[in-house]
Amino acid sequence: MARVPLVLGVTGVVLGLAVTGCTTSTDSGGGKSGDKTLKATIATSSDPTTLDPNLGTVAADFVFARMLNDQLVRRDDNGRIIAGIASEWTSGPKSAEFTLRPDATCTDGTKVTASGVAKVLTRFADPATRATAASQVFGANNKVTATGDDASRKVKVTLDKPWSDLLYGLALPQAGIVCPSALDNPALLKSGKKGAGTGAYYVTSAKPGTGYTLTAVKGYKGWAAYKKMPQGTVPDVVEMPVIQSESTMANNLVAGTLDYTGFTGPETARFVGNNKFHITPAPIVRMMVVFNERKGHPGADEKIRRAIAQSLDRTAFNKAVTGGSGTLMTSITDGKVPCANQDESLLVKADPAAAKGVLKNVKIKLVGTNNVASGAGNEYVQAALKSAGAQVSLRNADAATWGKDVISNQGDWDITVLPNLNLTNLLTTPASLFLGADPAKGGRNFPGVDNAGFAKGFAAAMATTDPTAKCAAWGDAQKALLGKVDVVPLATVNINYTTSARIAIASPDGLLAPETVRIVK
Repeated sequence: MARVPLVLGVTGVVLGLAVTGCTTSTDSGGGKSGDKTLKATIATSSDPTTLDPNLGTVAADFVFARMLNDQLVRRDDNGRIIAGIASEWTSGPKSAEFTLRPDATCTDGTKVTASGVAKVLTRFADPATRATAASQVFGANNKVTATGDDASRKVKVTLDKPWSDLLYGLALPQAGIVCPSALDNPALLKSGKKGAGTGAYYVTSAKPGTGYTLTAVKGYKGWAAYKKMPQGTVPDVVEMPVIQSESTMANNLVAGTLDYTGFTGPETARFVGNNKFHITPAPIVRMMVVFNERKGHPGADEKIRRAIAQSLDRTAFNKAVTGGSGTLMTSITDGKVPCANQDESLLVKADPAAAKGVLKNVKIKLVGTNNVASGAGNEYVQAALKSAGAQVSLRNADAATWGKDVISNQGDWDITVLPNLNLTNLLTTPASLFLGADPAKGGRNFPGVDNAGFAKGFAAAMATTDPTAKCAAWGDAQKALLGKVDVVPLATVNINYTTSARIAIASPDGLLAPETVRIVK
């Protein structure tokens, strides 16, 4: 079975990019024959559902968000916040102030103003926009006020309730700053063309199902000062074809027509020990079972959730998905994330016999994405629940369909195997999926969880900047979430970043920054 490349969903789900054919081309994607255009290709495993960064929900959305838009600030190794559109900033639990770079512009050269950025942030935070990432950036159900003074180039963001991870939220691709003038031109914003964004590239051709052509902004000055920023030449054009199979990518990598990809399957072994390639494993995909807890779904009953947890074995899941190379999880993220629970006693112990007494003939609709190990984890969960007597239908969907049906809660689903890629390496990212408003109302709470103890601990963690107090609050929150079996932690999955010697891309804090692609040979 062909492996499918990882993708990044609304949850920060999974990332899969491939950079191909970094060469001097005589075909610039529409240019005249004979043009000497330096070209790179970044393969995306699905079409974007939107080119508006604030509305992104699946992998391709976040990839394009990074390519087409800059953020106020960026995140470097070890969680260090560095400059983006803002060159200076101060922050506290309920506010932050940013001074914009004087040379910040839109992709058409229009100057980015403080009042314009305030307008973008106001629209992003407005519940009417239905930006699911807004609660992750500003806090669930938080009142946000953004103001800008053009003379001083200062933008101030004020929150009604404390949210101590505001800076990290504003560094996410979902918090990309679109060109303020594009807000008055929905067609331009939707197209990603010149003048729509503030990033290093803009869209010059879009053929859904086939691919996209991006052109570099001449004179762009917003490059991040990442500690490990690659050297080399910025490509004039970046082609972004839609490629789904990891096997195909591996074949192209061997043939020399592919320079970069991220593997989760056995294809990585083909490059081990080959000095023509570099492999960097990143255990940043966190897998867990999540329930639709709304009325009318089996997950609304804690007794059924507990029985489902009893029917699953983390070690068996790990073997089915990664061959045993992943790390078993004890919370909604792995133990490397600050304040993550590592107390095994808080987990439901595997007990298939007990599960059978509850799950017999219970009808369960399992909807999962096939973008991690071709859905092997989904198949394991289905088999385990069937062994416990449940009647389980499985639908392995592509990233875009899964994102719409499950993460946006527009489809009919009971449980899902959630692959969460924590874009901040903080508990806030996965935790914000389990409280607040429904996606239809602009929130991230796609499971429909209502857990008062979790919400109380979450709020306390966000209200303080003291590390000890924050971890204590996070401990209470995780204990409440695991105690109610609102989630079943499973295991991590490695993304094996595999790069040829011809190109380089930055991966600050283990997270790919596709806009930094450089041709080095």
